[in-house]
Order: sequence, then C-alpha cells, then structure tokens
Amino acid sequence: MWTPPNPDGRWPNDHTLYTSVSGGGKSQALLQNPKIPKRGARVILWDHAPDHPGDHFRTKKGFLVALRKGIERNLKTGAGFRVAFSGPRTVDNYEWWCEAVWRSLDGRYRTYALAEELSAVSISTAKATPMAAILLNEMRKYGGVFHGTTQRPQEIPKTYFEQCEHKYVGQQKTLKQLKKMAEEIGVTVDQLRALDKLQFYVDDGSAKAPELITIKAKSPKGVRWSD
Repeated sequence: MWTPPNPDGRWPNDHTLYTSVSGGGKSQALLQNPKIPKRGARVILWDHAPDHPGDHFRTKKGFLVALRKGIERNLKTGAGFRVAFSGPRTVDNYEWWCEAVWRSLDGRYRTYALAEELSAVSISTAKATPMAAILLNEMRKYGGVFHGTTQRPQEIPKTYFEQCEHKYVGQQKTLKQLKKMAEEIGVTVDQLRALDKLQFYVDDGSAKAPELITIKAKSPKGVRWSD
C-alpha cells in the first residue's frame, strides 16, 4: 500500500469527535473550533449538506482535480485550500474519500480531514472500514488531523472513540447515548441531560474534568458549488 512521505512522530494527536442531536450544534462546534486555522490550512472535507465553507464538488473527478491543484499551490506559495466532496453519501464513496485524504498527506505539513455524519457511512460498531481505519490509526505521524461528527454515537465504530483524543459532547437523544457519552468523557448522565442546544462538554483527553462551553450559531460563509 502507498505510504505518505516524511513521517514525523512528533505531531500530536489532535483527532476530534463531535456528537449531539440533530440541531444540537455539532457542525457549528466543528466550524468554530479555533484549532483549525481559518487561513493557510490544507482542509479536505466530506460535507454532504454542505455545512462548511470551501469549494464543493459532486463529482469525484472535480474533487480530485481541485484537490491536486490545491496541494500544488500550497507547496509553491503556502496558500491554503478547502476542498469538499459532496457527492452521494455511501460507504464506498467514504472509503474512496479516505484514500484521497491519505494520498494527500505529507509529514511536513498539517492536513485537516473534516467528515460530517459518520453514522451514515458506518457498517459496524466494532471497527472502522479499512481505509477509514488506516486514516484514523496512522495519519497523525504524517501531519493529519481528523475531525468527525455524528448524531448517533452508538452506531459508529469504536475506532473513532479510541483514536479521537478530543471529544465535544452535546445534547444526546436516547438514554443509551447519554450513558455511552457520559462514560466516554467522565461526566454524569444528569450533566448531559442538562445541556441546551449549542452547549458542549469538551474533553481534551487529559485527566482534567471536561470543560463546559456554549457557542453561538454562525452561517458557514464561503460555501461554493464548483460542479
């Protein structure tokens, strides 16, 4: 299998998982995460809705051409890019997108992979599909950072929970989800029940208690359809 160039084990694990009910604000939390640079960043999106700014493509060809051009421009000038695949939301297409991200990595640079609604492209809670697992398990040492959202955390593979060091946990719909996410980040079910929309407990993977934050909804300015 092809391997990205320039591995660097010093990159930290900043993979992040966001979960809340529909309308709870998980995409907003991702959109506003200050750890993702607004300018100069290499950002590759799986964004069906779309919920994020960037150049969105319904076709694989258009997406790959734009991604290649973005990487070439970034290497020459340092300019960032935001390229999104917004075609059919299938497991096969998600695997293809994960491979495209994998082949874009270079350990000299930070590359951000943002994926919306992971439960829609998950087939098992045991482990992630093959390319998704490779991405989650190995992209860190090649500068990759994964950010993913889901409104049904009980339906996504455990690989996401194991590899995402940071977690944003908002409102949950069912008691099963409440129990699962309370256990994941070390809060109580009652604490999660008390959350309002756009409120999240943020677990940074350390031994510290999760931080409670409230965000404000913002429109995703800069969404461009390019094919």
